[in-house]
Amino acid sequence: MAEDSLKIISLGGFGEVTKNMFVYETPNSILIIDCGVGFPEGSVREGSLIVPDISYLRERVNKIKAIVLSHGHEDHIGALPYVLPQLPKNLPVLGAKLTIGLSKLKLREFKLSANFKEISEKSKINLGDFSLEFIQVTHSIPDTYHIIIKTPLGIIYHAADFKLDLKPVVGKPALQQRIRELGKRGTLCLLSDCLRVENPGFTPPEIRLEEMFNEEIGNCRGKFFVTTMSSNISRLKQAIDVSLRWGRRVVLLGRSIKENIRLATRLGYLNFPRGAFISEKEIGRYRPDSLTLLVSGSQGEVGSALDRIVSDKMKSIKIGPGDKVIFSTDYIPGNEIFIYRLIDNICRLGGEVIYQDIHSNVHVSGHGSQEDLKKLMKMVNPDFIIPIGGNFRHMVAYQKLAIREGFKPFQVLLPDDGQVVEFLSGKRVKISQKIKIGEYVVKRRIEV
Repeated sequence: MAEDSLKIISLGGFGEVTKNMFVYETPNSILIIDCGVGFPEGSVREGSLIVPDISYLRERVNKIKAIVLSHGHEDHIGALPYVLPQLPKNLPVLGAKLTIGLSKLKLREFKLSANFKEISEKSKINLGDFSLEFIQVTHSIPDTYHIIIKTPLGIIYHAADFKLDLKPVVGKPALQQRIRELGKRGTLCLLSDCLRVENPGFTPPEIRLEEMFNEEIGNCRGKFFVTTMSSNISRLKQAIDVSLRWGRRVVLLGRSIKENIRLATRLGYLNFPRGAFISEKEIGRYRPDSLTLLVSGSQGEVGSALDRIVSDKMKSIKIGPGDKVIFSTDYIPGNEIFIYRLIDNICRLGGEVIYQDIHSNVHVSGHGSQEDLKKLMKMVNPDFIIPIGGNFRHMVAYQKLAIREGFKPFQVLLPDDGQVVEFLSGKRVKISQKIKIGEYVVKRRIEV
């Protein structure tokens, strides 16, 4: 009789910040966690995305039970339109309400649909050799979940992007007591976000940005522009709330921002008074100092709303003296040169620009820093840990952090691209180089 085993394979996520896609495999079943795209350096000019190579899965399609989505960011759901057509029809895709809504928008661009199943903290789902439960956590987008995977060899705690925000702008804080109770039951392995492991302390709460928005809008004599990731619902909410308190009307510019605000409102995550928003066509009826414009283009994307305004391709909106533009976002590596070029051009037009190089409070990360990471590893108390969602240097830094917290070096596994982590009975584990991991570059759809 064959020995029980559990393989953990990353088609994106070991030593990578984006393109998250993890495979959990027993002799009889496969479970996929996340299905994200990557961003090549300079992608805003190349107009391209990186999609995981799923050759390994295509050879084992009969074993696949479901795809589970941890949250609604592009690097966790963006590859669905490219991957789903290669997998069995009607394969269940599990996610929270907002995550499913964002995924449907993504698939609709490609005239595709999926067999979505909504999950919550009350959900308990059996899928072949796996039993799943879910813990809601905080990130820079509502409806982010950690996934508890019960396997024949033990419990896996899959902790994709998170921070321990005690007062989130939207949603509720993580139920830390439930995580502690899970740790007392015994956890075989924790897979943990490690992107901000080099930063000391706890990551600041999202609500801290409200003070920044209030200060900046208070001394803005003209139009107030805010650009951030279109899926950052909490950030957009704060910008809107502050604008309304200052008596400004809000204009949404960019397809994704419009769709995401509309979706979050329809699903009950956002609620604004009637008359809060006006259309682009109505801008001329209002004084510049009575307007806030939420615009796509935080990464300097060609064809985005902000790029078209700066390039004078949007005749109803211009940037000039008295106007202020807030870049409230992290830069995707490789895009800095294009973002700085866009900032330069805004300055040439006479606009004032606030960005993270000159204002430390213009952005807070959705990823946990050292204290967040330490607290999670203590609560889960696993036999083994695998850092994920960071570059390899972050994985090494995480291993050093865990060792300082009392874990042995052999307990913190550092698999690299293409390596398979395999757990065997008796809490034995091995890392082997078994599969070739490729990737595909596809044309990016600009959010105009």
